Amino acid sequence: MSKDKFKGKDLKDLGYEDLMKLNRKQLMELFFKLDAPSMSEMRGEYHAALLDSGYIINMFLAKFYLHFTWGDWQHKAFEPLDQHHGHGYNTFITTQSRLYENYFAASVTKIVSIVCSLFRLNNPQRLARIMLNKTSIVSSVFDARPSFQLSYRDYNTFYTNTMTDEVRKVNDNLFLGIGRLTVTFGKFNPMPFVLIGPPDPWVGPDIEYKDR
Repeated sequence: MSKDKFKGKDLKDLGYEDLMKLNRKQLMELFFKLDAPSMSEMRGEYHAALLDSGYIINMFLAKFYLHFTWGDWQHKAFEPLDQHHGHGYNTFITTQSRLYENYFAASVTKIVSIVCSLFRLNNPQRLARIMLNKTSIVSSVFDARPSFQLSYRDYNTFYTNTMTDEVRKVNDNLFLGIGRLTVTFGKFNPMPFVLIGPPDPWVGPDIEYKDR
């Protein structure tokens, strides 16, 4: 099969709907065909969505981990710092007045928010920019070829700090990501997601990078 085609369709013509139709095995096959984007082109807030993760329990855990703790996942955002490194964050729709990088603190504030909503004391919805990461170009743990990597180790606490994402380019406005967490068997249990452009402008996180 041509490197520029997948399932009989040109990569440049693939869209979000096409990836949504693929199962995890097919998504991994596509990932192996793709190349890493350059550090410089990954700039701004890309709309994000989960794809098929293989097992119902994986989808449940992903939804619980993201939605229950922080809110409805909206974007992954990136800012290059040089040719080899950058940083990023995620965005969530939330009614919480403040969100924390610490998973357990965020869970407590979510519970408080739910209780407040029962008494109609919740805040209006807002877009929160948190869950910080460092980006770099690395050799993939899946096939040893270059991938655009997001590492959450330095900015987050357990178990978010066990998360690593790899991203490859489908076309100018579509990127396939593979997430993994050490606590859910790492590379042996990949969790695909999609990033959709064109990106919105980079804004910056609500919680500043501690090393800046």
